[in-house]
Amino acid sequence: MRVFNFSGGKTSAYMVIHYYQPGDLVIFCDTGREHEKTYKFINDFEAFEKIPIIRLKYEGGFERLIEKRKAIPNQFKRFCTIELKIKTCRRYLRSLGLLKYENFVGFRYDEPLRVKRRKQMWKQVIDRFPLFDDKIDKAQINNYWINKPYTLEIPSILGNCTLCFMKGKNAIMAILREHPELAELWIKDEQQTRHTYFKDVSIKQLLTISQNNLFSNHLSDIQPAFDCACTT
Repeated sequence: MRVFNFSGGKTSAYMVIHYYQPGDLVIFCDTGREHEKTYKFINDFEAFEKIPIIRLKYEGGFERLIEKRKAIPNQFKRFCTIELKIKTCRRYLRSLGLLKYENFVGFRYDEPLRVKRRKQMWKQVIDRFPLFDDKIDKAQINNYWINKPYTLEIPSILGNCTLCFMKGKNAIMAILREHPELAELWIKDEQQTRHTYFKDVSIKQLLTISQNNLFSNHLSDIQPAFDCACTT
């Protein structure tokens, strides 16, 4: 059995389109914190490509997870990715009786460190990196989507969780400069748990700073500060 990790971004969508075979499972694990246009892209993908997406969600979503943990994740304790994506997917596959399968991950040729750092979590699960193996990089993927009748209608920095701490403080401030409305849920997390996503500053403070400063870079030019297992 072959399982594709679909993040709702252009890279993982490209991977599915080019390597999917009938009978494969394509899984999107929804954290509930993705941008609304990510969900639109997933709907468009299914409509145009005729490839079914299995949509999974941790019971209660992101909010329930931090309530259960009585804490919020950060760069050093990334239990969000582990619980909301990796283990949620694993539980579903085990419910189908699937313990042994090939796990397709959308790491590109220009992301060798992500491939190198990827840890094999289960002995019977073999990770595959078809984009890396076939030397597919970001430029090739972007060129591919230019001629498609649909695409992801947001800059890549807004992919995955909108204000993920792995994007870094500068990226988050740039995002909030253009989309201050995205801060609400993340501020609520910090207020309810009395913890912050960053050691020295809160999301509320980053929001204030973002509204008082000019950012010259367009969101399409901004890259995450750190790599995450949540593929784009």
